[in-house]
Amino acid sequence: MTNHPERQLTVCHTLLQLQKEIRTCQSQDELAFLMVNRTLALLPASTNLFWQGGPGEKGGISQAAGITEIDPNAPFILWAGPIMAQWVETEGGGQVVRVDQTTEGLPDRQAWAEWLPPHGLWIPLSTPDGGGLGGWWMVREEPWSERELILAQELGEMFGHGWMALADRGSSSGSPQKKAVRRKAALLLLLATALFLLPIRQSVLAPATVVAHNPTVITAPLDGVIKKIEVEPNAAVVDNQILFSMEQSEIANRRDVTKLALQVAQERYLNAQKVAFHDPQAKATLTLLQSQMAQHAAESAYAESLLERTTIRAKKGGIALLNNPKEWQGRPVSVGEQVMVIADEQQVELEILLAVEDAVIMEPGREVLLFLNSDPLTPLKARLHHASYEATIRPNDQLAYRLIALFAENHPPPRIGLKGTAKLLGEQTTLFYYLFRRPLTAVRQGVGF
Repeated sequence: MTNHPERQLTVCHTLLQLQKEIRTCQSQDELAFLMVNRTLALLPASTNLFWQGGPGEKGGISQAAGITEIDPNAPFILWAGPIMAQWVETEGGGQVVRVDQTTEGLPDRQAWAEWLPPHGLWIPLSTPDGGGLGGWWMVREEPWSERELILAQELGEMFGHGWMALADRGSSSGSPQKKAVRRKAALLLLLATALFLLPIRQSVLAPATVVAHNPTVITAPLDGVIKKIEVEPNAAVVDNQILFSMEQSEIANRRDVTKLALQVAQERYLNAQKVAFHDPQAKATLTLLQSQMAQHAAESAYAESLLERTTIRAKKGGIALLNNPKEWQGRPVSVGEQVMVIADEQQVELEILLAVEDAVIMEPGREVLLFLNSDPLTPLKARLHHASYEATIRPNDQLAYRLIALFAENHPPPRIGLKGTAKLLGEQTTLFYYLFRRPLTAVRQGVGF
Protein backbone atom coordinates (compact mmCIF):
# COMPACT_ATOMS: atom_id res chain seq x y z
CA MET A 1 0.00 0.00 0.00
CA THR A 2 1.47 3.40 -1.01
CA ASN A 3 1.90 6.39 1.34
CA HIS A 4 0.72 8.83 -1.24
CA PRO A 5 -1.73 11.33 0.39
CA GLU A 6 -4.29 10.95 -2.38
CA ARG A 7 -4.22 7.17 -1.99
CA GLN A 8 -4.70 7.48 1.76
CA LEU A 9 -7.59 9.90 1.22
CA THR A 10 -9.20 7.47 -1.21
CA VAL A 11 -8.85 4.63 1.31
CA CYS A 12 -10.41 6.73 4.07
CA HIS A 13 -13.28 7.78 1.83
CA THR A 14 -13.91 4.17 0.74
CA LEU A 15 -13.80 3.00 4.37
CA LEU A 16 -16.30 5.65 5.45
CA GLN A 17 -18.57 4.81 2.54
CA LEU A 18 -18.38 1.12 3.43
CA GLN A 19 -19.32 1.89 7.04
CA LYS A 20 -22.34 3.81 5.81
CA GLU A 21 -23.40 0.86 3.62
CA ILE A 22 -22.97 -1.51 6.57
CA ARG A 23 -25.31 0.64 8.70
CA THR A 24 -27.98 0.54 5.96
CA CYS A 25 -27.93 -3.25 5.57
CA GLN A 26 -31.25 -4.90 6.37
CA SER A 27 -30.11 -8.52 6.58
CA GLN A 28 -27.04 -10.64 7.24
CA ASP A 29 -27.07 -11.90 3.65
CA GLU A 30 -26.79 -8.31 2.41
CA LEU A 31 -23.93 -7.70 4.84
CA ALA A 32 -22.10 -10.85 3.69
CA PHE A 33 -22.41 -9.67 0.08
CA LEU A 34 -20.68 -6.40 1.01
CA MET A 35 -18.04 -8.37 2.90
CA VAL A 36 -16.82 -10.35 -0.12
CA ASN A 37 -17.34 -7.71 -2.82
CA ARG A 38 -16.97 -4.16 -1.45
CA THR A 39 -13.86 -4.98 0.59
CA LEU A 40 -11.97 -5.66 -2.64
CA ALA A 41 -11.77 -1.88 -3.17
CA LEU A 42 -9.68 -1.67 0.03
CA LEU A 43 -7.92 -5.04 -0.04
CA PRO A 44 -7.52 -6.18 -3.67
CA ALA A 45 -7.71 -9.97 -4.05
CA SER A 46 -8.54 -12.50 -6.73
CA THR A 47 -10.53 -14.79 -4.45
CA ASN A 48 -12.71 -13.82 -1.47
CA LEU A 49 -14.81 -16.43 0.40
CA PHE A 50 -17.01 -15.96 3.48
CA TRP A 51 -17.61 -18.72 6.05
CA GLN A 52 -20.78 -18.22 8.11
CA GLY A 53 -20.79 -19.91 11.51
CA GLY A 54 -18.82 -19.69 14.74
CA PRO A 55 -16.78 -22.31 16.61
CA GLY A 56 -18.78 -25.43 17.40
CA GLU A 57 -21.55 -24.42 15.00
CA LYS A 58 -22.57 -26.05 11.75
CA GLY A 59 -21.47 -23.47 9.20
CA GLY A 60 -20.64 -23.24 5.54
CA ILE A 61 -19.41 -21.04 2.72
CA SER A 62 -22.33 -18.70 2.06
CA GLN A 63 -20.77 -15.96 -0.16
CA ALA A 64 -18.01 -15.65 -2.75
CA ALA A 65 -16.85 -12.60 -4.65
CA GLY A 66 -18.41 -12.29 -8.08
CA ILE A 67 -20.75 -15.29 -7.57
CA THR A 68 -24.48 -14.89 -6.92
CA GLU A 69 -25.12 -18.45 -5.74
CA ILE A 70 -22.80 -20.98 -4.12
CA ASP A 71 -22.90 -24.58 -5.35
CA PRO A 72 -22.14 -26.67 -2.22
CA ASN A 73 -21.17 -29.64 -4.38
CA ALA A 74 -18.58 -27.77 -6.48
CA PRO A 75 -15.08 -29.35 -6.17
CA PHE A 76 -13.44 -26.09 -5.04
CA ILE A 77 -16.11 -25.49 -2.37
CA LEU A 78 -15.75 -29.07 -1.14
CA TRP A 79 -11.97 -28.50 -0.81
CA ALA A 80 -12.07 -25.02 0.73
CA GLY A 81 -14.93 -25.67 3.17
CA PRO A 82 -13.08 -27.98 5.60
CA ILE A 83 -10.05 -25.63 5.59
CA MET A 84 -12.14 -22.59 6.58
CA ALA A 85 -14.04 -24.65 9.18
CA GLN A 86 -10.68 -25.63 10.71
CA TRP A 87 -9.50 -21.98 10.82
CA VAL A 88 -12.71 -20.95 12.57
CA GLU A 89 -11.90 -23.44 15.31
CA THR A 90 -8.13 -22.89 15.56
CA GLU A 91 -7.44 -19.29 14.56
CA GLY A 92 -9.36 -17.77 17.46
CA GLY A 93 -8.82 -14.53 19.30
CA GLY A 94 -10.20 -12.34 16.55
CA GLN A 95 -6.79 -11.63 14.96
CA VAL A 96 -6.06 -11.46 11.23
CA VAL A 97 -3.68 -14.24 10.12
CA ARG A 98 -1.59 -14.73 6.98
CA VAL A 99 -2.14 -18.18 5.45
CA ASP A 100 -0.41 -19.99 2.60
CA GLN A 101 0.61 -23.45 1.48
CA THR A 102 2.89 -23.82 4.50
CA THR A 103 0.13 -23.20 7.05
CA GLU A 104 -0.33 -26.16 9.38
CA GLY A 105 -3.42 -28.34 9.03
CA LEU A 106 -3.95 -28.08 5.28
CA PRO A 107 -5.41 -31.38 4.05
CA ASP A 108 -3.88 -31.10 0.56
CA ARG A 109 -1.07 -28.61 0.02
CA GLN A 110 -0.75 -29.41 -3.67
CA ALA A 111 -4.39 -28.48 -4.26
CA TRP A 112 -3.64 -24.92 -3.07
CA ALA A 113 -1.33 -24.37 -6.01
CA GLU A 114 -3.92 -25.78 -8.39
CA TRP A 115 -6.83 -23.67 -7.07
CA LEU A 116 -5.40 -20.45 -5.61
CA PRO A 117 -2.59 -17.88 -5.73
CA PRO A 118 0.12 -18.25 -3.06
CA HIS A 119 -0.72 -15.50 -0.54
CA GLY A 120 -3.85 -15.76 1.61
CA LEU A 121 -5.34 -13.77 4.46
CA TRP A 122 -7.81 -15.09 7.06
CA ILE A 123 -9.98 -12.31 8.52
CA PRO A 124 -12.11 -13.52 11.46
CA LEU A 125 -15.57 -12.08 11.98
CA SER A 126 -15.45 -11.55 15.73
CA THR A 127 -17.45 -10.03 18.56
CA PRO A 128 -16.12 -7.39 20.99
CA ASP A 129 -15.51 -10.08 23.61
CA GLY A 130 -13.42 -12.13 21.20
CA GLY A 131 -16.09 -14.66 20.22
CA GLY A 132 -16.14 -15.99 16.66
CA LEU A 133 -18.95 -15.54 14.14
CA GLY A 134 -17.13 -16.80 11.06
CA GLY A 135 -14.59 -15.20 8.74
CA TRP A 136 -13.53 -14.61 5.20
CA TRP A 137 -10.55 -15.82 3.22
CA MET A 138 -8.83 -13.48 0.74
CA VAL A 139 -6.16 -14.77 -1.67
CA ARG A 140 -3.95 -12.95 -4.25
CA GLU A 141 -0.56 -13.04 -5.99
CA GLU A 142 1.13 -10.25 -3.96
CA PRO A 143 2.10 -10.61 -0.31
CA TRP A 144 0.04 -8.83 2.32
CA SER A 145 1.64 -5.78 3.93
CA GLU A 146 1.49 -4.87 7.61
CA ARG A 147 -0.71 -1.85 6.89
CA GLU A 148 -3.14 -4.08 4.98
CA LEU A 149 -3.27 -6.42 7.98
CA ILE A 150 -4.18 -3.44 10.20
CA LEU A 151 -6.90 -2.41 7.73
CA ALA A 152 -8.15 -6.03 7.51
CA GLN A 153 -8.33 -6.17 11.32
CA GLU A 154 -10.44 -3.01 11.32
CA LEU A 155 -12.73 -4.44 8.63
CA GLY A 156 -13.17 -7.66 10.62
CA GLU A 157 -14.22 -5.80 13.74
CA MET A 158 -16.43 -3.44 11.76
CA PHE A 159 -18.28 -6.24 9.98
CA GLY A 160 -18.49 -8.22 13.23
CA HIS A 161 -20.22 -5.31 14.93
CA GLY A 162 -22.65 -4.99 12.02
CA TRP A 163 -23.31 -8.73 12.03
CA MET A 164 -24.24 -8.70 15.74
CA ALA A 165 -26.44 -5.64 15.25
CA LEU A 166 -28.41 -7.41 12.55
CA ALA A 167 -28.63 -10.54 14.73
CA ASP A 168 -30.08 -8.45 17.58
CA ARG A 169 -32.51 -6.81 15.16
CA GLY A 170 -33.82 -10.26 14.14
CA SER A 171 -34.18 -11.38 17.77
CA SER A 172 -37.34 -10.97 19.78
CA SER A 173 -35.86 -8.24 21.99
CA GLY A 174 -33.80 -6.30 19.49
CA SER A 175 -35.84 -3.39 18.18
CA PRO A 176 -38.77 -1.29 19.37
CA GLN A 177 -40.78 -2.53 16.39
CA LYS A 178 -40.27 -6.13 17.49
CA LYS A 179 -41.22 -5.25 21.03
CA ALA A 180 -44.39 -3.54 19.81
CA VAL A 181 -45.27 -6.56 17.72
CA ARG A 182 -44.62 -8.82 20.70
CA ARG A 183 -46.84 -6.67 22.93
CA LYS A 184 -49.61 -6.72 20.35
CA ALA A 185 -49.30 -10.50 19.99
CA ALA A 186 -49.44 -10.94 23.77
CA LEU A 187 -52.48 -8.67 23.96
CA LEU A 188 -54.23 -10.59 21.18
CA LEU A 189 -53.38 -13.87 22.91
CA LEU A 190 -54.79 -12.53 26.18
CA LEU A 191 -57.97 -11.35 24.47
CA ALA A 192 -58.36 -14.69 22.66
CA THR A 193 -57.89 -16.57 25.94
CA ALA A 194 -60.45 -14.38 27.69
CA LEU A 195 -62.84 -14.82 24.78
CA PHE A 196 -62.45 -18.59 24.78
CA LEU A 197 -63.17 -18.66 28.53
CA LEU A 198 -66.45 -16.79 28.17
CA PRO A 199 -69.34 -18.82 29.66
CA ILE A 200 -71.89 -20.02 27.16
CA ARG A 201 -74.66 -22.60 27.24
CA GLN A 202 -73.87 -25.88 25.53
CA SER A 203 -76.26 -26.43 22.63
CA VAL A 204 -76.71 -28.71 19.64
CA LEU A 205 -78.86 -28.48 16.53
CA ALA A 206 -80.96 -31.25 15.01
CA PRO A 207 -83.76 -31.56 12.44
CA ALA A 208 -87.24 -31.66 13.95
CA THR A 209 -90.85 -32.26 12.87
CA VAL A 210 -94.14 -31.39 14.55
CA VAL A 211 -96.06 -34.66 15.01
CA ALA A 212 -99.31 -35.69 16.68
CA HIS A 213 -99.34 -36.55 20.38
CA ASN A 214 -101.03 -39.89 21.14
CA PRO A 215 -102.74 -40.22 17.73
CA THR A 216 -105.21 -42.95 16.79
CA VAL A 217 -103.66 -45.29 14.27
CA ILE A 218 -106.11 -46.64 11.69
CA THR A 219 -105.05 -50.03 10.33
CA ALA A 220 -106.46 -52.58 7.90
CA PRO A 221 -108.84 -54.89 9.81
CA LEU A 222 -108.27 -57.85 7.46
CA ASP A 223 -106.31 -58.96 4.42
CA GLY A 224 -107.70 -57.45 1.25
CA VAL A 225 -107.61 -54.58 -1.21
CA ILE A 226 -108.37 -50.91 -0.52
CA LYS A 227 -111.44 -49.91 -2.54
CA LYS A 228 -111.65 -46.21 -1.78
CA ILE A 229 -110.37 -43.61 0.69
CA GLU A 230 -113.33 -41.56 1.79
CA VAL A 231 -111.41 -38.63 3.38
CA GLU A 232 -108.84 -36.17 2.13
CA PRO A 233 -105.46 -35.59 3.79
CA ASN A 234 -105.61 -33.18 6.74
CA ALA A 235 -109.42 -33.17 6.50
CA ALA A 236 -111.47 -32.93 9.69
CA VAL A 237 -113.37 -36.09 10.62
CA VAL A 238 -116.04 -36.77 13.21
CA ASP A 239 -116.81 -39.77 15.32
CA ASN A 240 -118.17 -42.79 13.36
CA GLN A 241 -117.41 -41.18 9.99
CA ILE A 242 -116.43 -43.57 7.19
CA LEU A 243 -112.71 -43.35 6.53
CA PHE A 244 -112.14 -45.93 3.82
CA SER A 245 -113.64 -49.13 2.47
CA MET A 246 -112.23 -52.42 1.18
CA GLU A 247 -113.28 -54.66 -1.69
CA GLN A 248 -116.35 -56.75 -0.62
CA SER A 249 -116.93 -59.08 -3.57
CA GLU A 250 -115.00 -62.07 -2.22
CA ILE A 251 -116.37 -61.67 1.29
CA ALA A 252 -119.93 -61.11 -0.03
CA ASN A 253 -119.69 -64.32 -2.08
CA ARG A 254 -118.48 -66.20 0.96
CA ARG A 255 -121.39 -64.79 2.97
CA ASP A 256 -123.90 -65.86 0.29
CA VAL A 257 -122.43 -69.37 0.18
CA THR A 258 -122.57 -69.71 3.95
CA LYS A 259 -126.19 -68.45 4.02
CA LEU A 260 -127.19 -70.97 1.38
CA ALA A 261 -125.42 -73.76 3.26
CA LEU A 262 -127.25 -72.66 6.42
CA GLN A 263 -130.63 -72.82 4.64
CA VAL A 264 -129.86 -76.31 3.35
CA ALA A 265 -128.87 -77.46 6.81
CA GLN A 266 -132.04 -75.99 8.28
CA GLU A 267 -134.21 -77.82 5.70
CA ARG A 268 -132.49 -81.12 6.41
CA TYR A 269 -132.99 -80.65 10.10
CA LEU A 270 -136.73 -79.88 9.71
CA ASN A 271 -137.25 -82.91 7.45
CA ALA A 272 -135.42 -85.11 9.90
CA GLN A 273 -137.66 -83.88 12.70
CA LYS A 274 -140.79 -84.85 10.79
CA VAL A 275 -139.48 -88.33 9.94
CA ALA A 276 -138.22 -88.88 13.47
CA PHE A 277 -141.81 -89.33 14.78
CA HIS A 278 -142.16 -92.55 12.78
CA ASP A 279 -138.50 -93.62 12.20
CA PRO A 280 -136.25 -94.07 15.27
CA GLN A 281 -133.21 -94.30 13.00
CA ALA A 282 -133.89 -90.82 11.54
CA LYS A 283 -134.24 -89.50 15.08
CA ALA A 284 -130.62 -90.50 15.73
CA THR A 285 -129.41 -88.13 12.94
CA LEU A 286 -131.02 -85.05 14.51
CA THR A 287 -128.00 -84.33 16.70
CA LEU A 288 -125.61 -84.44 13.74
CA LEU A 289 -127.84 -82.25 11.59
CA GLN A 290 -128.24 -79.80 14.44
CA SER A 291 -124.44 -79.53 14.76
CA GLN A 292 -124.07 -78.93 11.02
CA MET A 293 -126.73 -76.25 11.15
CA ALA A 294 -124.92 -74.52 14.04
CA GLN A 295 -121.64 -74.67 12.14
CA HIS A 296 -123.14 -73.07 9.02
CA ALA A 297 -124.81 -70.43 11.19
CA ALA A 298 -121.44 -69.51 12.75
CA GLU A 299 -119.77 -69.34 9.34
CA SER A 300 -122.57 -67.12 8.05
CA ALA A 301 -122.30 -64.81 11.05
CA TYR A 302 -118.49 -64.63 10.64
CA ALA A 303 -118.85 -63.78 6.94
CA GLU A 304 -121.39 -61.12 7.84
CA SER A 305 -119.01 -59.59 10.41
CA LEU A 306 -116.19 -59.59 7.86
CA LEU A 307 -118.44 -57.78 5.44
CA GLU A 308 -119.22 -55.16 8.07
CA ARG A 309 -115.52 -54.72 8.83
CA THR A 310 -114.76 -53.78 5.23
CA THR A 311 -116.13 -50.33 6.04
CA ILE A 312 -113.76 -48.60 8.46
CA ARG A 313 -115.10 -45.75 10.60
CA ALA A 314 -113.47 -43.16 12.85
CA LYS A 315 -113.47 -43.96 16.54
CA LYS A 316 -113.06 -40.30 17.49
CA GLY A 317 -112.92 -36.89 15.87
CA GLY A 318 -109.78 -35.17 14.65
CA ILE A 319 -107.90 -34.69 11.39
CA ALA A 320 -106.91 -37.45 8.98
CA LEU A 321 -103.20 -37.78 8.34
CA LEU A 322 -102.34 -39.89 5.30
CA ASN A 323 -100.53 -39.82 2.00
CA ASN A 324 -102.12 -39.37 -1.42
CA PRO A 325 -105.50 -41.21 -1.36
CA LYS A 326 -105.17 -42.20 -5.02
CA GLU A 327 -102.07 -44.21 -4.19
CA TRP A 328 -104.11 -46.33 -1.76
CA GLN A 329 -106.90 -47.16 -4.21
CA GLY A 330 -106.54 -50.78 -5.37
CA ARG A 331 -103.57 -51.41 -3.10
CA PRO A 332 -103.44 -54.78 -1.29
CA VAL A 333 -102.96 -54.59 2.47
CA SER A 334 -102.42 -57.01 5.31
CA VAL A 335 -104.06 -57.19 8.69
CA GLY A 336 -102.64 -54.47 10.97
CA GLU A 337 -101.05 -52.42 8.18
CA GLN A 338 -101.31 -48.68 8.91
CA VAL A 339 -103.41 -46.72 6.45
CA MET A 340 -103.84 -43.36 8.20
CA VAL A 341 -103.72 -41.58 11.54
CA ILE A 342 -106.43 -39.59 13.29
CA ALA A 343 -104.88 -36.82 15.36
CA ASP A 344 -106.06 -33.99 17.55
CA GLU A 345 -104.73 -30.64 16.27
CA GLN A 346 -104.49 -29.34 19.82
CA GLN A 347 -102.32 -32.24 20.99
CA VAL A 348 -98.96 -32.10 19.24
CA GLU A 349 -95.35 -32.83 20.14
CA LEU A 350 -91.93 -32.29 18.60
CA GLU A 351 -89.99 -35.20 17.14
CA ILE A 352 -86.21 -34.55 17.06
CA LEU A 353 -83.64 -36.74 15.29
CA LEU A 354 -80.39 -36.09 17.15
CA ALA A 355 -77.19 -37.35 15.50
CA VAL A 356 -75.09 -39.75 17.57
CA GLU A 357 -72.07 -37.42 17.59
CA ASP A 358 -74.26 -34.65 19.05
CA ALA A 359 -75.88 -36.77 21.76
CA VAL A 360 -74.61 -34.63 24.65
CA ILE A 361 -77.98 -33.19 25.69
CA MET A 362 -80.60 -35.92 26.22
CA GLU A 363 -81.79 -35.42 29.80
CA PRO A 364 -85.57 -34.92 30.21
CA GLY A 365 -86.55 -31.38 31.09
CA ARG A 366 -83.93 -29.66 28.94
CA GLU A 367 -85.06 -26.51 27.17
CA VAL A 368 -85.66 -26.78 23.44
CA LEU A 369 -86.13 -24.01 20.88
CA LEU A 370 -87.80 -24.82 17.57
CA PHE A 371 -87.00 -22.65 14.56
CA LEU A 372 -89.60 -23.48 11.92
CA ASN A 373 -88.58 -23.35 8.29
CA SER A 374 -91.70 -21.32 7.60
CA ASP A 375 -91.00 -18.81 10.41
CA PRO A 376 -87.34 -18.95 11.48
CA LEU A 377 -87.45 -15.61 13.33
CA THR A 378 -89.99 -16.76 15.91
CA PRO A 379 -88.65 -19.67 17.98
CA LEU A 380 -91.12 -21.92 19.79
CA LYS A 381 -90.28 -23.12 23.30
CA ALA A 382 -90.56 -26.74 24.34
CA ARG A 383 -89.22 -29.14 26.98
CA LEU A 384 -87.49 -32.43 26.30
CA HIS A 385 -89.80 -35.25 27.40
CA HIS A 386 -87.87 -38.41 26.64
CA ALA A 387 -85.23 -39.89 24.36
CA SER A 388 -84.96 -43.29 22.70
CA TYR A 389 -82.64 -45.84 24.25
CA GLU A 390 -81.04 -46.92 20.98
CA ALA A 391 -80.12 -44.97 17.86
CA THR A 392 -81.93 -45.76 14.63
CA ILE A 393 -81.06 -45.16 10.99
CA ARG A 394 -82.30 -41.84 9.64
CA PRO A 395 -83.48 -41.33 6.04
CA ASN A 396 -79.97 -40.06 5.17
CA ASP A 397 -78.47 -43.39 6.35
CA GLN A 398 -77.01 -41.87 9.54
CA LEU A 399 -77.61 -43.05 13.09
CA ALA A 400 -79.71 -40.76 15.28
CA TYR A 401 -81.63 -40.83 18.55
CA ARG A 402 -85.34 -40.07 18.49
CA LEU A 403 -86.21 -37.38 21.02
CA ILE A 404 -89.69 -36.13 21.94
CA ALA A 405 -90.29 -32.63 23.30
CA LEU A 406 -93.57 -31.13 24.50
CA PHE A 407 -94.52 -27.56 23.65
CA ALA A 408 -95.30 -24.93 26.24
CA GLU A 409 -99.00 -24.76 27.10
CA ASN A 410 -99.19 -20.95 26.88
CA HIS A 411 -98.53 -20.94 23.12
CA PRO A 412 -100.87 -22.07 20.32
CA PRO A 413 -99.66 -25.44 19.03
CA PRO A 414 -98.05 -25.42 15.55
CA ARG A 415 -99.60 -27.30 12.66
CA ILE A 416 -98.82 -30.98 12.42
CA GLY A 417 -96.23 -31.73 9.75
CA LEU A 418 -94.24 -28.49 10.01
CA LYS A 419 -90.48 -28.97 9.90
CA GLY A 420 -87.59 -26.95 11.26
CA THR A 421 -84.43 -27.03 13.34
CA ALA A 422 -84.44 -27.76 17.05
CA LYS A 423 -81.83 -26.21 19.34
CA LEU A 424 -81.30 -28.22 22.51
CA LEU A 425 -79.82 -26.19 25.39
CA GLY A 426 -77.60 -27.80 28.02
CA GLU A 427 -75.32 -26.80 30.89
CA GLN A 428 -72.96 -23.83 30.99
CA THR A 429 -69.58 -24.38 29.29
CA THR A 430 -66.80 -22.27 27.77
CA LEU A 431 -66.77 -20.83 24.28
CA PHE A 432 -63.61 -22.87 23.57
CA TYR A 433 -65.35 -26.18 24.31
CA TYR A 434 -68.45 -25.07 22.43
CA LEU A 435 -66.42 -24.36 19.28
CA PHE A 436 -63.91 -27.21 19.48
CA ARG A 437 -66.00 -30.04 20.94
CA ARG A 438 -66.23 -31.91 17.65
CA PRO A 439 -62.55 -31.43 16.67
CA LEU A 440 -61.47 -32.57 20.14
CA THR A 441 -63.72 -35.62 19.85
CA ALA A 442 -62.27 -36.46 16.44
CA VAL A 443 -58.71 -36.10 17.76
CA ARG A 444 -59.45 -38.26 20.76
CA GLN A 445 -61.02 -40.96 18.60
CA GLY A 446 -58.06 -40.87 16.23
CA VAL A 447 -55.28 -40.70 18.81
CA GLY A 448 -57.01 -42.78 21.47
CA PHE A 449 -56.25 -40.85 24.66
